Order: sequence, then structure tokens, then C-alpha cells
Amino acid sequence: MNPADRQQAFLAGARACIPLSPGVLLFGMVCGAAAAGAGLTPGQSFALSWMVFAGSSQIVATQLFAAGAPGWVIVLTGWVVNLRFMMYSASLAQPFRGESRGARWLAGYLLTDQAFGVTLARQLDGRRDIPWFFLGIAATLWLLWQIASLAGIYLGARVPPRWSIDFVVALTFIGVLAPLLRDRALAAAALAGGLVSIYLDLPLKLNLMAAALVGAAVGIGMERLWPKSQSGA
Repeated sequence: MNPADRQQAFLAGARACIPLSPGVLLFGMVCGAAAAGAGLTPGQSFALSWMVFAGSSQIVATQLFAAGAPGWVIVLTGWVVNLRFMMYSASLAQPFRGESRGARWLAGYLLTDQAFGVTLARQLDGRRDIPWFFLGIAATLWLLWQIASLAGIYLGARVPPRWSIDFVVALTFIGVLAPLLRDRALAAAALAGGLVSIYLDLPLKLNLMAAALVGAAVGIGMERLWPKSQSGA
């Protein structure tokens, strides 16, 4: 790609953050406030935000820290919660094969649920600007997350608990998922994964990983039983 096309793809990714920003900002504030409320100093809370950069892991880590869990338990649990990113990386690996090792490592660090969902939808459209589009949306999400985390660290205690703003997090993920449900296989995979994540009770939030695996298996099975050329879906 020439520089002009790269810039255009990057800006397109940044613009794709606009509908996601309310949920991301509120989620980041929740995580920042949770870290501060668990007893971490502002510096430690902010370090957790930019070093981990994964909301679910940050919430789990702060809960375990507040409960007095050993450091190795906190790290191991965070690693397990983030296992889904291995599947995300495999899905986006092809467009990044021509990029440098540093670019791939940066993409891995910036990978989030939202960036993956929006980028995957663009990849399914057959676009060839995936690396730069992903960098645009992922870097913008990272910046918004850090700003929101700082706001949560310093202002989160002033937000009344009765506001229950954490429901916006679920709405954000629904907004990311909906455009991906383009055919029978993807819809079945989402439904199976959602049911497993709700009804399967496993320690260390392993139900999330199990849900991802079951959803992938169901989607692949549906593709083999009813190929798009036959189903028309």
C-alpha cells in the first residue's frame, strides 16, 4: 500500500471507534475506579491499565488483589481470562503475515474484543487494508481507554453506585457482534457460545474459553453441513 492508502485506512479505523466510544469510555472508568477502590495507588492503577489493557482481566485482577490473592494467582487468572485472544490472533493472522515482527507484536498488544470484531467485519468484506485499519481503531481505543481509566481512578468514587453504568459494557459488545452475524453458521456459533458462557459454570472464568471453542466448533460444523453455496446464507 502507498502512504496515502495507509493513511486513509488508519483514519477509517479511527472513525470506526466513534460508535464504540461511549461504551469503551464507561468500561474504562469502571476498571479505573475498581483498581483505585481495591487499594492500588493512582500510579499502580494506571500502570495496570496500560500494561494489561484488557478490561475483563483488569477487573479480575483488582478483585483478586482486594481479596489478598498471591501475585502468581492474579497473573495466571488474567492469562486464562485472556486466552480468547489467541483465537482472535489466529483469525487476523493472514493479513499481518507481510508485516514486520514489531508490527505484529504491537498488534498483539493492542488487540481487544472491539478492535477484533470491527476489523473482522472489514476482513469479511474482502478489504486489503486490514493492518492499517486495525492500527487505526486499536490505537484510538487504547487512547480512549487510558483517558477513561484516569477518569475512573480520580473521579470514579464520586459516581453513585445506583447509576449502574456497567450495563453499557454489554451493549457495546452487542453492537460489535451484530454486524458479524451475516449467515447461518455465524449466527449458530454466536448462539452456542452465548449459551455455554451463561450456563456452564467453570472456575477462573474458563467458561469463556469453553464458549469460544464450542462456538467455533458449531460454526465450522454448520459450514460443512450447509455450505454457503448450498444454503444461500
